[in-house]
Amino acid sequence: MNKLQCGKCENYDPCLGPGEKHIGVGWCIPQSQYPHKEGPGQVFPAGVSRVAEGELGRPFLVEEDQVIEVCETARGPIDYDSAERKREMQTFKDADGNRILR
Repeated sequence: MNKLQCGKCENYDPCLGPGEKHIGVGWCIPQSQYPHKEGPGQVFPAGVSRVAEGELGRPFLVEEDQVIEVCETARGPIDYDSAERKREMQTFKDADGNRILR
């Protein structure tokens, strides 16, 4: 039985809102299917499952403090801030402050 909060799991991909602020919700990486390609300002973790081109992504959204007792993909706990780690991914910003993949 899992007792790990989703936000403390290695498989938690936080959603960042305006100003790159973590909004308390994220994608469960192994249970989500990401869009075929990153949109402007998006950064996806390496190795995610992606849908075919032209299809919509299928997020499995979880709250940061949520505990899914029957989760079989929980890994951790992590000792870093997942939102801060996402902000620091190897990207740069355009003149308008949008994150762009290198």
